[in-house]
Parts: sequence; C-alpha cells; structure tokens
Amino acid sequence: MTTNDGKQRIATLVAPDIYCLEIPTPFDVGAVNVYLLKGERLTLVDVGPSTDDAWAALTNGLESIGVSVEDIEQVILTHHHVDHCGQLEKVRELSGAKTFAHPQATPYVQQDEQFMTFHDQFFEELYIQSGVPEKKMVIISKFHKLMKTFSAPSQIDFHLKHEQKVPYLEDWQVLYTPGHSQSHLSLYRAKDQVMIGGDHIIKRISSNAFIEPPRNRTSTRPLTLIQYRTALQMCADMEIKQVLSGHGEPVYNHRELILARLQKNWERTDTLRRLLADGEKTAFELNALLFPGLYQKELPLTLSETLGHIDLLMILHQIEVREQDRVLYYHL
Repeated sequence: MTTNDGKQRIATLVAPDIYCLEIPTPFDVGAVNVYLLKGERLTLVDVGPSTDDAWAALTNGLESIGVSVEDIEQVILTHHHVDHCGQLEKVRELSGAKTFAHPQATPYVQQDEQFMTFHDQFFEELYIQSGVPEKKMVIISKFHKLMKTFSAPSQIDFHLKHEQKVPYLEDWQVLYTPGHSQSHLSLYRAKDQVMIGGDHIIKRISSNAFIEPPRNRTSTRPLTLIQYRTALQMCADMEIKQVLSGHGEPVYNHRELILARLQKNWERTDTLRRLLADGEKTAFELNALLFPGLYQKELPLTLSETLGHIDLLMILHQIEVREQDRVLYYHL
C-alpha cells in the first residue's frame, strides 16, 4: 500500500519486539519515526503529525505487520512537538488507548488556552528583551497556527517520571532527557541496551534546545542548552548499543556522537564570545551574526540556540549584561 506521496510504508523490525514506522511530515526535518512495542500491552511511541499522508503511513505501516490502529492499547509520547503528537486524538478515538507522557507535555497536547496565553506573554517579553524587531513578533501567532494545523487537542492520561518502569512494559525504564523540550522523555531497555531516544539523540542533526516557558509564572526560564548538555552527558555514561531516534537512522556510536556535539557547543560559544569582542550586542544581533543564512527563516530555532550559548557564558561569568528600555545588551 502507498501513501499520497507515492511511497510504500512498511514497518521495519529494528530490535526484538520493536518495529519502526517512518511517517512523513511537512517540515524541513523530514520523516518522523514512530515505534511499535510488542509487550504486555501493544504500545505506540509517538504518532506523527496530523496530516492525511501521516495517517496513511501510520495505518499502512501497522497493517504491514498485521496490526490496526484499533489494536493499540497505549501511547507514549517522547515530547509534545506536533510532528510527534499531532494525530494522537485520532489514535485515541479509534483505539481507546491511554496516553503516557511527561507532565509538561499536557498543556501543549490539550492546547490549554490559559497556558497558551501565558506562553504568548512569556515569548513577547523574551523577544523584547532579545531585541527582536516588532515586525517579527508575528512568529508568536505563527506557533499557534502550526499547532492548530498539524495537531488536534487531545489528552494525557498518566504522567511518567525519571527512572520509573514503563507501565505494562516492565523491561523498559523512563529517562527524563530535557533540553530539546521540557517534556522530553527517552525509553531504555537494559537487557539489550536499546534506547528509544526521540529527538534527544539524532545521527544527522544536532537537536535544537528550544527555549520554552517555565512551568508557571513564578518560575525562572529553563536554561535549555544547559539541560540538554546534562542529559547528553547522562546518556554518554550509559551502556547503549543502539539509539532508535525520532528522525533518521539508528545511532550505534552514541558516546562518540555526544562528545562531538558537546565540543561543537563549546566552539559556538567561543564564536559568540569573539563576536562580543568589538562591543555589546543584543541576543537578536548575535543571532543574526551566528546564523546569517538561517535566522530570518527559522528565528525561534536560531534565537533559542543563541540564548542557550549566552546562558553558558553567563554561568561561566565570561559576559555581563545591562538592561535599557526592557532590552538586554551583552558585553565581555
């Protein structure tokens, strides 16, 4: 069977009792990997975005191994981004499956209006502090359009926490791996050293440590790049033979890849420090210098990366900041 893009979708056995379904997305990152785990309960890890092609790929992939959507008994979300959770509600409606995720995925998956108002206020203030021009503030409303276009509101039934066993999959352990998102979880099976890594560890691209609002209005902004580096270092210390990623092929050399990513972080931090050598700059100005060919198109992504490196330098007391008219200016 084929989807609208003309490609045949067949689930691939990638480890004992684990099938990978490649689901197309309309995003630059390309296809997303969804995993079917056969255990005490038939479990789907992630579901793909809400598009006709994604739904066809999911149903056809399941059918290729003799399974239907109606057979799914539970869903685990690695995180709340729409390419991973968008068609959750459709799966739930057909199967009655319960959903497990990190608590911070809940307001995004539910598209909670009160939280989204807080979300918008947080980013408006963040972008003002970063020196983002007013005409570019439209990126805040674009986020809402993205969510509503590629994700239907749904529900999280149960929350997962770090190092607990996965319900009804006793061989699997939950790992909290924040950075790419505040809700990011990975799953680890010690007996064969397999990790389902979502977007935490991807072979061909370094995951962006997206800036997100804190849990509530009284908390400070999460230092997402610091979180990401810490979670990577945790995984580097683990015995992992295979990382089944959210995008692309499996990773078999996780320590080597992680060390290369961490080193790349420091190189970019050094670049940012050099850019400040000739005078103070806003985060937006630094962002344009760090990513001259990309920042106009991918401002939320590149600004998150820039702010992450500013956070690193601030923690190391290598740069200072002054505020003027709500805008933050950084200098050596």
